[in-house]
Amino acid sequence: MYQEDNPMKSIDLPVVKAESLNQDYFILWVQEQSLAAQTKAGQFFQLKVPDSQSLYKPISVYDVDKAFIGFFVKKLGKGTNALSQLRRGDLLSLIGPLGTEFPIQSKKKVVLISGGVGYPPMWYLRKQLAKQNDVYWLHGGNSKQDVFPCDEIWTVDGSLGSKGFVTQGLEAILKFNSFDVIYACGPEPMLKAVYQLANEYKVKLYVSMEAYMACGIGVCHGCVVPTGSSENIEYKKVCDDGAVFDANDICWSAL
Repeated sequence: MYQEDNPMKSIDLPVVKAESLNQDYFILWVQEQSLAAQTKAGQFFQLKVPDSQSLYKPISVYDVDKAFIGFFVKKLGKGTNALSQLRRGDLLSLIGPLGTEFPIQSKKKVVLISGGVGYPPMWYLRKQLAKQNDVYWLHGGNSKQDVFPCDEIWTVDGSLGSKGFVTQGLEAILKFNSFDVIYACGPEPMLKAVYQLANEYKVKLYVSMEAYMACGIGVCHGCVVPTGSSENIEYKKVCDDGAVFDANDICWSAL
C-alpha cells in the first residue's frame, strides 16, 4: 500500500486496465484511493516494470477518476516498450505524484494547446477547468497516429484535421478572440512559439516543460531549465520546481 508519510517511496500496484490506442500509444490504469486523492493536473509519476533493468520513466497523469489513475504513454524506447507489454493484473512500479500542478482558473476563457506527447496532461486539466471555465483545446502531431480527441486537430502531414503546425491554429484563434489564459504542453520549439504568441496577444501562459529525467525527484539535477533573465540565469529542476512553470519565468533565449 501507498504510505502518505513517504511520498518518494516506490510502490507496486496491479494494472487494472491496459488499453492499446494504436501501434504507438497505450493507456495503463491503476487503482489506489489515497494516491488518486493527492494527484493534481500537471503532475507526473515515475513508472517502470518491477525488477526490470530499465530506468524509471517520467509519465504525466492523463486522468484521475475516483480511485483510478490513468497514464497515457507513447512507445519511445526500452522502458516505455516494456510498459506497453503490461496487461491486467501485472504489477507496475510507481513513484509519485511528483512535480507542480497547473493553477486552476475560474470564470475565464481558456486555451489549451498540446503537441505530440504533450496531449495526456491536458485531458485531466481540461476536466478540472471545464467545471468553471470556457475551454478550447488544440492538439497537433506529425500524423493521424499522434492526435486524439480535442476541439481542433493539426497534423504536419495533413492526414487528419488541418495541415501544418498547431501553433498556426493558436495564432488564428488569438487574432479574432479574447482569452484570459493559455496552458501549453509539448516539444520545446512549440512552447517557444506559443510563448511568442502569448506575449504578442498579451495572454497569460503556463507551460509544462519536457525534459529527460534520470531520477525524477530533484537529486540528480539532470533536468534543469533556465529561468530569470539572460543576464541573471537561475537553473531550476523540471522534476521538482516544475514541470509546470509560469512562462514568464523561463529564459527562452537560453534554451
